[in-house]
Amino acid sequence: MNWFSLFLAQMSQLASSKGVLYSVLAALLVPIVYGGILLSPDWGPYDNLSNLPVAVVNNDKGAMSGDEPLNVGEDLVADLKKSNDLGWKFVDSEEAEKGLQNFKYYMVIEIPEDFSERVTTVLEPDPKKLELNYIQNEGLNFMAAQVTRSATEKLREKLANKITEKYANNIFASLGEVSDGFKTAADGSAQLHDGTAELQDGTRLLLTSLNEKSADISKLAAGTLELKSGTDQLAGSLAGKQGDITRLANGSRELAAGTAQLAGSLKSKQSDITKLAAGSKDLKDGTGLLLNSLNEKSADITKLADGSAEVNSGTGLLLQKLKDGQPGITQLAAGGKQLEEKMPVLKAGTSNVLLGMQGVQQGVKRVEAGAQGVVNGVTLATLKTNELKDLLDQLIQNHSDLEGDPKINDIRLKIQEINTTLTQVNEPAKAVAGALKENNPEGSLADGINQAIVGQTNITNGVADLAAKAPALAAGTASVAASWDEMISKVSLLHDGTTQIAAGNKSVNAGWGTITAGVKELDGGAALISAGNQTVDKGWKELAAGATKIHSGAAQVSNGNATVDNGWRELTAGASKIHSGAVQVSDGNISVEKGWGDLTDGVTKLNEGAGKLNDGSGQLAAGLKDGAEETGKIKADEKNIGMFSSPVELISNKVHEYSLYRDSTAPYVMTIALFAGILIMSLFINFNKPQELNVSKMSWFAVKFLNLASLAVIQAILLSIVVLVFLSLKVANPTGFILFAVMVSIVFTAIVMFFASFGNIGRFILLALVVMQLSTTGANLPIDMLPENLRSLSVYLPFTYSIAGFKALISLNDFTIALTNLAVLLVFLGLFALMTVTVFILKTKEEPQQTDLAM
Repeated sequence: MNWFSLFLAQMSQLASSKGVLYSVLAALLVPIVYGGILLSPDWGPYDNLSNLPVAVVNNDKGAMSGDEPLNVGEDLVADLKKSNDLGWKFVDSEEAEKGLQNFKYYMVIEIPEDFSERVTTVLEPDPKKLELNYIQNEGLNFMAAQVTRSATEKLREKLANKITEKYANNIFASLGEVSDGFKTAADGSAQLHDGTAELQDGTRLLLTSLNEKSADISKLAAGTLELKSGTDQLAGSLAGKQGDITRLANGSRELAAGTAQLAGSLKSKQSDITKLAAGSKDLKDGTGLLLNSLNEKSADITKLADGSAEVNSGTGLLLQKLKDGQPGITQLAAGGKQLEEKMPVLKAGTSNVLLGMQGVQQGVKRVEAGAQGVVNGVTLATLKTNELKDLLDQLIQNHSDLEGDPKINDIRLKIQEINTTLTQVNEPAKAVAGALKENNPEGSLADGINQAIVGQTNITNGVADLAAKAPALAAGTASVAASWDEMISKVSLLHDGTTQIAAGNKSVNAGWGTITAGVKELDGGAALISAGNQTVDKGWKELAAGATKIHSGAAQVSNGNATVDNGWRELTAGASKIHSGAVQVSDGNISVEKGWGDLTDGVTKLNEGAGKLNDGSGQLAAGLKDGAEETGKIKADEKNIGMFSSPVELISNKVHEYSLYRDSTAPYVMTIALFAGILIMSLFINFNKPQELNVSKMSWFAVKFLNLASLAVIQAILLSIVVLVFLSLKVANPTGFILFAVMVSIVFTAIVMFFASFGNIGRFILLALVVMQLSTTGANLPIDMLPENLRSLSVYLPFTYSIAGFKALISLNDFTIALTNLAVLLVFLGLFALMTVTVFILKTKEEPQQTDLAM
């Protein structure tokens, strides 16, 4: 049997076995179901962004921009409410935080309090950039995190454009003011030009005058030189006679000084002589008055002496009493300190006594209960003995033979003795119980102990209070002791002082009589002195009048000579000043002559500068006028301001645009669908050659490859029809698309057959390789975005070329690129076919033909 006949036989076997046939048909539907589900949606991931909840928290407090209020936060919120870029939720900070924690929001955007305030700093030396805070809940979905991050970038750009637009508007509005300023400056510069023209005329006139007066200035300088020589001679003559004039003035000055001294001395002493006369009279009057006062106060001085003696005696007695009381104060301080030291012991003792009495109280209660029990017991015993006596009497009545029995009599006596004893015990027991019972009207031990406990409790509390106040008491007694010692010291000093006062007053009293006698004698001498001083006063006045007349004449002579001397000096000084002035005038005129030339040169330069200033001010006026005209022409509207705020506009053009988002995933989905279908179908094909089958291993490989490849071609055609017809995938070259899908399926057949020839272990390895290719072959990310090692690995993976080929046919419309990738896939086909043949040839195990689910 040749390999082709065997192939037909295997296919007939497939059709005849319903189980295998149904399994194969189901496997053929796997790519269709997989591709149909993944490629059926006609929406993209960016079509429903308004359902993506994003919280916005506006904490902006606003600011003032000049005289206008500014609130960028409110403006931003208003813009967001108008847009559907995302599902904006406008909440407060607390709700936003809860939403993040509860996974309610994908992102929270927070507008800070100083958002508008920072806008106003744009023209300041240290401007502050606006900060828009956002927190992404990236763990919810990576794609959503990328979308929300892109939205924040657009939001930042929109804010930047809005702020730039605002300031551009202000700048263009200010250009009108600049234009008005240029006009004002142009008018001012025109006036400046007129002024500089007048300045130039003035400097020209000044220069002409300076040139005309230059000869007169030279003559003035020559005349002042002659004046200088004449004043020099005059000053020399006056200075030569100054010595004689000075000697005359000095002599007359000495004469006037002598007479002035004489007259002054007499006059200066006149008041003293007068005072002496008046004083001697006052002395006489005073001594008389003093004598009377001494006589009147003599009795008071005696009383003062007696009183000070009594005061001294009193302070001595006070000092003695304080010294007598000092030991008691010392003992008081020691007692207070000892009380403080012993107070803890007393406090502990009273507490122990209270505890002991409380224990006694409990014991009394227990004794009371016991005594009451004794009373109850005695009463019960009495009742029982009476019952026993009654039983005995009843027994005797029932048994008359027992009457007179000695034993019965003994029992009666014993019962009577017991009753007597119980009666004797019962009364003391009742007394004891009553004495121990509480609240007994007649009084009891328990009541006394209770009252004692109450009293002891009060004592304990009082001792506790006393213990708390003992330190203060000890400190107070110690302070009293210290103060008492200080009081003794101060009273001792007081006693010493009163002793001295008493002795002094005693001496005063003794000396008062002596003073009175002396004053009597003084009063007599004062009368004689008063009479003599009156005579001296009269003569001194006459002497002073004569000296005054002599001084008047001498003063007139001295003043005259002094006037001459001063006049001569002033004349000499005046001549010297005239000479100095002449020298200065001469030097000044020489300087004027030189300065006149310098002034002429300076005015010449000034005149030249005024000309240049005139020309420059004219140019300035013309330039400002032109500037005002140019700035006045600027009329910015919304378009100009928009251009200034956002000068760059992106113009987007697309080539090879996707019709739907699914078109971008179709290459990846087609590849996985075809590969998964072939892998599943390999489960239903037995690759082991039966023993009874007489065919070469090479032929067996060809048959099995054709079996699996035929199914692969069918699944590729079916999947292509579903995608192109039912799902309306837009492809420029449908025939090329179907042909490429068929060839990819055949290549995948060779790859699957190689691994399937090793059984389920090979299929597991193949599944792992498929998973490895999901992220390294341009499915999720472009290969160019992969790390270097993964880019290098992707070159050796078949999915790289199948995905690239499908992409070239679906979105790039380039069949050449598809053929290039198909050529690489054919290399994979040949390589894996060769390896599979090798495995089939080297494989020695042959199994019987299976007919259940494998053909």
